[in-house]
Amino acid sequence: MYDHVLVPTDGSERMHEALEHAASLVQQYNATLHAVHVVQQTGATDALDDGEFETAVERIERAGQEAAETIAEQARSNGVDNVETAVITGIPAEAILEYTDQHDIDVVVMATSGRTGDAREIVGSVTEAVIRSSPVPVFTVNTDCSSSA
Repeated sequence: MYDHVLVPTDGSERMHEALEHAASLVQQYNATLHAVHVVQQTGATDALDDGEFETAVERIERAGQEAAETIAEQARSNGVDNVETAVITGIPAEAILEYTDQHDIDVVVMATSGRTGDAREIVGSVTEAVIRSSPVPVFTVNTDCSSSA
């Protein structure tokens, strides 16, 4: 049913909970796990000269690769053998959807924080955009650590 499972990572701790669910799917279906970090396109670097810009981009891409590799290492330590990592650039939701299409992803597993009050219906802008436009199922994992049972 699932040959390719995508876990987009922003490098936060909450991604580890999403990975647990993704790893379960990968093991159940003997699938490949894709750990992807999106380097967000932004105008914040417009004021930098060429040397500063290249240094900033390299630093951001290195951090993204470290985030993806952290997910990959955790997956491997949990028995997942087939792991691919990637760092891509773009608008996060659009880049995730494009990666999904280009790599024949069957399901996307994303972390989200639970919210209460007026914000309870807001999943997160990237997650919500992926859910609304994804051609494949999107499995969301509520990672709100502040809630208690």
